[in-house]
Amino acid sequence: MSELTLVTLDNAHKLIPEYIVSKGLMIGSYEDMMDVILSMIKDRHFFNMDKNILRGCLEDLTFMYSPGDDVNKDRVVAMLEPSDDEDSDEDDDSDDGNASMEQFQEMMMKQLSSQMGGMDLEKMMSSMGGVGGEDKVQESEQVKEDEVKEDGVEEVNTEGSEELKKEEGGAE
Repeated sequence: MSELTLVTLDNAHKLIPEYIVSKGLMIGSYEDMMDVILSMIKDRHFFNMDKNILRGCLEDLTFMYSPGDDVNKDRVVAMLEPSDDEDSDEDDDSDDGNASMEQFQEMMMKQLSSQMGGMDLEKMMSSMGGVGGEDKVQESEQVKEDEVKEDGVEEVNTEGSEELKKEEGGAE
């Protein structure tokens, strides 16, 4: 039995065109390139590469052999354009950001509610849901500050939502 000819990423750009020329084949479409690969396999060529990479190489070769065909050009352009998966990944990232913000708001509302004597959390959440929610947060924080000052304790919220307590007029 004769040896196999190994076709890899390193030599595909030479072996496939050499085969096309040696057999006198005409390439006008991607289907013609698939026929070339099938013929090469019959003639004992072994393709040792990812088939998706091979497909990309075949699309490039098809366009090289028949650049006037818009279908061949469109295939290459489609491979070069960003995929829908990449766009949806970006959308997913922004959705995660919104979900994180909602979780943060909910956590802060629960914290405010517990500090304000168990005020109705859902009522507070719905009042923050629309446009101008930041103003309502500032109003809620002002109410909280006024209430806290009556207790004689001032709370300072940091970005990480840690609370530092410091008694007014006490030791620092």
